[in-house]
Amino acid sequence: MSKASDIHTAQTFRASMVERIFVTVCALFMGLVALFMLVAAVGGFVANFFLGLFILAVAMVVIALTWLVAKEAFSRWRLYAHLGDGVLTAMLPRRRGFIDQPRLRVTIALADIDRIETRYECFTSIGVTTGQRAYSLVKGDGERLLLGADREWVPPFFGRLTGAIVDRTNIPVTDLGMVDGDAGFMLVTRQSAPGWDAPPLAPAEVETRQRRRASTVAVLGLVVMLVVLAQVLSRG
Repeated sequence: MSKASDIHTAQTFRASMVERIFVTVCALFMGLVALFMLVAAVGGFVANFFLGLFILAVAMVVIALTWLVAKEAFSRWRLYAHLGDGVLTAMLPRRRGFIDQPRLRVTIALADIDRIETRYECFTSIGVTTGQRAYSLVKGDGERLLLGADREWVPPFFGRLTGAIVDRTNIPVTDLGMVDGDAGFMLVTRQSAPGWDAPPLAPAEVETRQRRRASTVAVLGLVVMLVVLAQVLSRG
């Protein structure tokens, strides 16, 4: 379908079915691992108190990660947006980026949107740097609606949605540059980002963050290659 016809055609945006099923399967698998760890902890306490305590501590970490992935899966199924008849209707779950936001049901006329603002939010924890591109709608009266953020390694959603809005309306998009967010505890809890009126990082700081992100990608790629190589050698 051409872009010109898209402007006059209703459009629906959701995470892909493959993406939703994959995250759900990951959550179920991690849940089984957590259950196994709890059973193992009981056996550990029978054999040795400190062994059981150690296994229980590991199980608690796995349970916390399972809860995080389960929230991610739930959000992927709930996330929804529809463009039609000059109106944006959306269901925005809490988990729509690294930072949890209030759950929102949105109905807004495109004519009420004054501009779209976007920025890149950078997070660093234990030497690993990653980030997300956040998007918000600003109405004529200054009211801001935070749509969400497209994270690295995750198929974009909000970029596609705002692109479709721009195609329909020619609303201006303002890039506010890059800001540093607080990663909290390894982007699992207590993470945050500054307000949208925060000044962007200076060009030299942006370049530093980009180098760190590139290093993170290289390290993760190396880890994946080593895991694959180890699997191949173990079968040889």
